[in-house]
Amino acid sequence: MKPIIFDRDAWSEVYSAIRKNKLRTMLTMIGVAWGMFLFVSLLGSSKGVQNGFDKIFANAATNSLFVWMQQTAIPFEGYQRGRMLELKMEDIEAIKANFPQIQKIAPRSQEGSVTVKFGTKYSTYSVSGDYPEQNEMFKKPIVQGRFINPDDITYGKKVCVIGIDILDELFPEGVDPMGKMIQIGSGMYTVVGVYQQGSMGFGRNNEIHIPFTTFQRVYNRQGVVNYVIINAKDNVDIVAFEKQIKDYLKERKIVHPNDTQAIGGFNLGENMNKMFSFMNGLQLLAIVVGALTLFSGVIAIASILLITVSERTKEFGIRRALGAVPGQIRSQILLESIVLTMIAGLSGIVGASFVLFLINSSVDSDAFPFINASVDVTTLGIALLIMIVMAMLAGLIPAQRAISIKPIDALRDE
Repeated sequence: MKPIIFDRDAWSEVYSAIRKNKLRTMLTMIGVAWGMFLFVSLLGSSKGVQNGFDKIFANAATNSLFVWMQQTAIPFEGYQRGRMLELKMEDIEAIKANFPQIQKIAPRSQEGSVTVKFGTKYSTYSVSGDYPEQNEMFKKPIVQGRFINPDDITYGKKVCVIGIDILDELFPEGVDPMGKMIQIGSGMYTVVGVYQQGSMGFGRNNEIHIPFTTFQRVYNRQGVVNYVIINAKDNVDIVAFEKQIKDYLKERKIVHPNDTQAIGGFNLGENMNKMFSFMNGLQLLAIVVGALTLFSGVIAIASILLITVSERTKEFGIRRALGAVPGQIRSQILLESIVLTMIAGLSGIVGASFVLFLINSSVDSDAFPFINASVDVTTLGIALLIMIVMAMLAGLIPAQRAISIKPIDALRDE
């Protein structure tokens, strides 16, 4: 006996059963299609958001933290509350020497509104004094020239790297900015680089970067910095490491151990871990919602098959009387269950794929972290396999009901 899947008569019966109750069958299949649609679209969308954030942080040292000084909130060892602390270069050197967990460290100083002029055009921009390590930790895409290098730091050169927006605003169209002199505050600086940061990336396109040593000298900072960026090694617990850094600085600055206000900080690594946990939770939610909806649809298919079995009682009785074995009846019902589920599930996949295609085409990935919303083939294959298994399980009850009908009772049924 050839397998039922290759039996033309079996497929004819499947088609006849579906055609006999078109509306009822269609409404039942919608449940399965909707479940698969939700599964694929939600999982694909969460993957798109994850890809977007992966792009944003692709060139960032995510296991990092930012530390700066603030006012004390608790009196300590003769010092009154409200004392304004300063973060100095010697503090940063001490941190570097005492914490081998550090991979990179970069102090940074900033001026928020500095007049910048080229030719007859001028405007105000933020100016930062940076080390090369700053761009290694949070890389800016350089479209022309280079970023600050060690020689610029060593010799305190008056060079600058400008954002693409500054190029558009100050330089005439077609003018190559490389090697040109621009006035920043009261000093003249040579442009050595232009960067273009995506709108969702770190930093903005209207900032100017100059060597840290040059900034300290020009603005007379006397060793005081605004904040320091510390990148810990990958295996370091960044939350515990932040506490160690702050406790160490409290000792150096004679701050009460319980003063949580004196030293400010932003733990990028901790926030990244929270974000990735959220993304994993979002994907899990997509799987659970889609699976439950799909399950309810498969249950609906089991229900419609039970109704079909009741309507075809006489047919099954005649087939049994003519010599059909229980396995043939069971296989027929399971085939109908699998076919209905597969058609509905594949329809849901096609619909969800079309929706994800439209979303990918319409979303600006530079303005919103959403890239290549999709579900990989392996995941779809597993989902289809699970769906087939569910369909077989759903078909077992009506199949068992069909083969339990005695031929004589079926023929007597009106």
